[in-house]
Amino acid sequence: MSADAHREHLDHLRELNRLFLDLLQLRVRTEGDCLGFPEGACAALLSADGRLLDAVAAFPHALFRVEFEWPLVDHQDVSAGGQSDARQRELALSILLAARQTSRQSPYQARFSLGLEVAQIQVLRSMSLLDVQRLACVPGVLTCAFAETERLWCSLLTDTRPESRRQLTLLALQPRLARDWPRRRPARPVA
Repeated sequence: MSADAHREHLDHLRELNRLFLDLLQLRVRTEGDCLGFPEGACAALLSADGRLLDAVAAFPHALFRVEFEWPLVDHQDVSAGGQSDARQRELALSILLAARQTSRQSPYQARFSLGLEVAQIQVLRSMSLLDVQRLACVPGVLTCAFAETERLWCSLLTDTRPESRRQLTLLALQPRLARDWPRRRPARPVA
């Protein structure tokens, strides 16, 4: 992937992150389904202004997660749903189309910045547009990334110091963050 293509990918990721943050903020305000967003970080999200949300959206990793099993089970509800879910379905469709394109262009970027698994990348690469549209209507396909790490979200939404932002980025880009963080190693005695 060329440097221009990489910048374009990051710009597109920033746009998707911002749309996702806007959806989360709306859901927190209306006490709707927050897609797994940590409850302890809701106050920080509610008080975040547009400028802060823009800075958070610049995070070089997807703030959303795409969760799906393929093929879709026949009895799985893929109906259009209510009007209140239209915004979420549209965002899910945009994210899935971007994930499909990224998976085709650079599986590495799909894993690194979107957090997709190898099996998901393979499925997305082979999906038709109709399949992507159907998948966007599946409940639960779009969730909050780092949902298990309330501290990360609180820090993203409150700490604007450049050094802290770099540290948060390094933490978030570590493999298996959701499972291992914030667990710490036991202290070793100094001899």
